[in-house]
Amino acid sequence: MKRILVLVVVALLCVGLVRITSYSKDQPVAGNAVEAPATAAPPLSRQPATYGINLSFAAFWSRERAFMNLAAGGGWNSIRNGVWSEMPSNRVDPDGTVHGLLPGESIALSLTRPPRSRRGDLAIRCRFDGQGTVNGVAMVAPQVGPGRIDFTWRQDVETAFFRIDATDPVDPIRHIDCREADADPKLLFDPAFVDSVRPYRAVRFMDWMQANMNRAGDWTRRTLPTSTIQAGPQGVAVEHLVALANQAKVDPWFVMPWNADATYMEKFARYVHDHLDPARTAYVEIGNEVWNLDFPAGKQALAEGKRLKLGATDDEARMRRYAQRSVEGFMVWERVFADAPRRIVRILSGQNAWIDPFMFALTYQDTARHIDALSSAVYFGQTLLAEPPADTRDLTPLFAQLDASIASTFEVARRYKAAADARGLRYIAYEGGQHANYSGPDRTLVTRLNRDPRMGEAYRRFMTGWDREFGDLLMIYHSTSPIGTSMHFGLQEYSGQPLAEAPKRKAVLEVIGAAGKR
Repeated sequence: MKRILVLVVVALLCVGLVRITSYSKDQPVAGNAVEAPATAAPPLSRQPATYGINLSFAAFWSRERAFMNLAAGGGWNSIRNGVWSEMPSNRVDPDGTVHGLLPGESIALSLTRPPRSRRGDLAIRCRFDGQGTVNGVAMVAPQVGPGRIDFTWRQDVETAFFRIDATDPVDPIRHIDCREADADPKLLFDPAFVDSVRPYRAVRFMDWMQANMNRAGDWTRRTLPTSTIQAGPQGVAVEHLVALANQAKVDPWFVMPWNADATYMEKFARYVHDHLDPARTAYVEIGNEVWNLDFPAGKQALAEGKRLKLGATDDEARMRRYAQRSVEGFMVWERVFADAPRRIVRILSGQNAWIDPFMFALTYQDTARHIDALSSAVYFGQTLLAEPPADTRDLTPLFAQLDASIASTFEVARRYKAAADARGLRYIAYEGGQHANYSGPDRTLVTRLNRDPRMGEAYRRFMTGWDREFGDLLMIYHSTSPIGTSMHFGLQEYSGQPLAEAPKRKAVLEVIGAAGKR
């Protein structure tokens, strides 16, 4: 079990590190004046603020239970001689099935923990197809029968695993579905999760689509809606993304893979066109933070831009390549939605604190003709804990600094708003929220800071300030995740957390409730 816990902790730390490196450079810096177009368009009329949410990863370690199938957020581990290792992706087919085991090997699929319940320990039933020998790890009193395994999930157990000790290569164990024994076997999403999404105007699927892994883009390898695992490197099936938007009555924000070819883009857009509720608007973005060289897509865009000789500097070459790929993708969506162009919003995004590289993309050829909105990430508190006080027991001085940082964040964001206004485009925020990063000796500081009711008050000031300064759509980052030792983004720490213990989420929902969903 220690090895299991180590695997989970490593996964959590990896997520934290990704976010740390992604934004470590996102500080206010000096820049040149925003370049205005030769012929300025009249700015759009001011829109009242609306608020959306970036969903956390669909993976089990995010502690967000989205799917009723507890196996949907899992991943396969290989176990040989007591040593656990992540299963190579080439051994798992698009349906989430492993077709054969190595000599002396067992494999284990991690399950998402059900929300803690007043009922106490939960009776879980796993159903599956195929022939083989199955068992469990961290399952209490597992009872194996034909095509099923029943067990008790104790309240104090964080992660359980569905284990396969033998599988028939011709008829392998597959289509694993684990959920509460008395749950409706036909439900796709946990109704409580759908209810948690419903208050928002939009949901951004960046993490659900695994945009930062930069592995998706081949339609033949995409995650299928029938796949056991929806948390793999290809991202959640588009069918499920659209289903959630329709059920929760929210606008979906798709972050399309950087390497999506024309077939992938066309088929994805066509499915959205044909199945998304016509009352909903589809937001579309190509890649995530291509300005950020800590992400694989940013590195790839730089290499491609230099190879194509798109600019005299690295920034110019990378961001012009970003403009090229964005326009290529948007033109596919434009063709698919030719009968209803207002159902899509085409987005070009940049680093909030430094707009200059973004302008290389916005002003490249006819890019501006193919976009509807400019976007940046309005995080506050980035430098809050860079030099924390020697005595961190009293958080009062830190919250005063945190509040002051909101104004600094909005000050640099005004340059994006000015660029958008000059072209008659919308300005929206693809991410936003607190961004207090800490690596000092007080291992409790980040936890105390995020659980303090004053953090909720900071979010209220942040959201109402956005409404006052900008209006339009602000996407909070993100829905759910456990608190790490260095930083924390989740509005709550786990699914089902009492609202009184989640001051950020409580404040966000209260602001939305007061404003109306609009």
